[in-house]
Amino acid sequence: MPVNIWFYLFWLACALFISTAAALFAALHPAQDRADLGSVQREYSAPNYARTAGFAIRSHPDSEILRPRRFWLVNEATAEIEYTITPHNFARLRAAPAGSLDIPDSYQNAEYESVAEYEIDGITVTQSQSPGRDGMLRWSRDGFDFALLAETPEMNLLGGVADEFVRQSAAQRT
Repeated sequence: MPVNIWFYLFWLACALFISTAAALFAALHPAQDRADLGSVQREYSAPNYARTAGFAIRSHPDSEILRPRRFWLVNEATAEIEYTITPHNFARLRAAPAGSLDIPDSYQNAEYESVAEYEIDGITVTQSQSPGRDGMLRWSRDGFDFALLAETPEMNLLGGVADEFVRQSAAQRT
């Protein structure tokens, strides 16, 4: 009978060791950005990156249709807010001080079928998209560059949400 107890205790100790090692690995290694595997991301509970990057996102869209899910700092310099756009779309709002915005290569180097510029509230917006593939909005405001990155958005999703993102997104140095 005592032999069985030692057998079970041995396997329990092995399971505890493996789960502790996995938890430590996950805690000590930052998440990897799915859109750009070279980027290192650190998750935050709010879009305030003052201690690391010296700025905060002071306003951003948040509604029943545009729901922020997670807040990240990419490569210690670019803010990112992951959005679920109802009913089943996904987008990332990125912001950084002018000239330092980190845009994943898959968006930056894409050959878009349609690139258009238009104004929203006196701000020039560049909308780049190709049917059935990733799309991007870019604009600058108050010394910050912004980009909305949409993964295979539904038709005219970017045009439909551009006004809210451009008008409601703002950052400030802290």
